[in-house]
Amino acid sequence: MAVETPEYEVLRHDGPFELRRYAGYLTANVRVTAGDYRRAMNAGFNPLADYIFGNNHVADRISMTAPVTAGRACCQKISMTAPVTAQQSEDEYVVSFTMPSGYSTDNLPRPNNAAVSIESVDAHLAAVARFGGNFSGSKAAQAQAQLESWISEQGLTAVGESIVAQYDPPWKPGFARRNEIMIVVEQV
Repeated sequence: MAVETPEYEVLRHDGPFELRRYAGYLTANVRVTAGDYRRAMNAGFNPLADYIFGNNHVADRISMTAPVTAGRACCQKISMTAPVTAQQSEDEYVVSFTMPSGYSTDNLPRPNNAAVSIESVDAHLAAVARFGGNFSGSKAAQAQAQLESWISEQGLTAVGESIVAQYDPPWKPGFARRNEIMIVVEQV
């Protein structure tokens, strides 16, 4: 049985790199504190799984999709008497499940857990580096460095933080696993 993924069009393909145009979609998100991507995924997975397995205002099950993503929370807004400022947070991540395409903001069940939020992600361009095997921070860092170099070579401009995307259930053998680093880039 195929698992739904966000809709996208490949605009460029170059080895493990792609430039993709994503259609808009909805995500369920949870913000977690963790020391790295793996710990963030572990901490964020259960509240999101609980939501799609029925912990929502209508007790409906929502189909699982792929990938599960995690990215550093880029900014914390802090109200002040001066303008609002943004501060980098090295240990906060947002872990997300993409919602099935049949849902809209009008018919997606509301989470019962206040830690789970729903976000509408607008259509966008993303540069992506694919890498296989069991996920590790060092593999992700290497893929990110290569992707950042490719983005520069392609004349693109990154406009967001990197996001780790994992497509497979934990029981899938490492040699067959699909992982990606994604970075939103400026429209060309």
